[in-house]
Amino acid sequence: MTKVLYLAGWGRSGSTILEAVLNQVPELVGCGELKFVWRRGLIENRRCSCGTPLRECGFWTRVFHEAYGGIPEARLAALDAATGRYRTRHLPSLLLPGARDRYAPELAWYRDDLATLYRAVARVAGAQVVVDSSKFPSHLVALLQTPGLDVRVAHIVRDPRAVAYSWQRDKIDPDAPDGGRMPRLLPGVTGAYWSSWNLATERIARTNRLPYLRVRYEDMIADPRAAIGPVLELAGLPGDRVPVAADGTVGLGVSHQVSGNPVRFSQGAIRIRDDDEWTREMGAAAQVVVNAVTTPVRQRYGYRSARPAPVLAATPERVGS
Repeated sequence: MTKVLYLAGWGRSGSTILEAVLNQVPELVGCGELKFVWRRGLIENRRCSCGTPLRECGFWTRVFHEAYGGIPEARLAALDAATGRYRTRHLPSLLLPGARDRYAPELAWYRDDLATLYRAVARVAGAQVVVDSSKFPSHLVALLQTPGLDVRVAHIVRDPRAVAYSWQRDKIDPDAPDGGRMPRLLPGVTGAYWSSWNLATERIARTNRLPYLRVRYEDMIADPRAAIGPVLELAGLPGDRVPVAADGTVGLGVSHQVSGNPVRFSQGAIRIRDDDEWTREMGAAAQVVVNAVTTPVRQRYGYRSARPAPVLAATPERVGS
């Protein structure tokens, strides 16, 4: 069995930072958003987090050779199309009772290829656990249908107002073709996605009786060792091995993440610090909209205040800069 630690939750909630920390533990290998390995990784040949285009990355070259004898050129389009059968719009079907056993039986070949890929990643990295930060509830179902995977879920949540503010910001995507920008969403849309993805993740984990842990981003940043320790235990490792110093500093080595937040390109010593820009810059109307859309889910996660109030969030700060 290949052990997979799946980082779930709506985007901009902290999975990239958590994965960066976990990747410093020798028994774990963080691979970014493996859902996108076919499209963004091989078809578009975007950069691995080591800085090299994925097709030229030594790590991924060894992985594809181990898995398929090389890059599966003849099946790339079919693999990408099969991945498209596990999208957010398919969640109603994927959440039906028995979906794990009955959904898309004709894609058994695709799920066999996934099993081969995850097994090869673990072997090439010499790791006990593959960390996949794809986040999509729909991709989680695909992994549950995949033979030979032992899936555990670390579900990361963050104050929906902070998340909505992040999705509003205009940011360069250094990995997008032709100098593109990161996608932006209206606050109400972000709130709807935040609620639906988080509820779907909980339902899938509960229905399938998966090993599951919910982690609040704010708690993770306030005390990384206390919050990330249980994540290591979820992966089957001692919880006292969190590689973060008392001052929030962590040393990041070279990683090989397929896709995700640009933070994944960071190397060297960084300090995880508070970023409360949303509490100063996010408009009151936008906050009211997000609060309305995300109630009562946000209250269940401990985000009870309807008033603008500072909460801990995180961005990496390079030590010495």
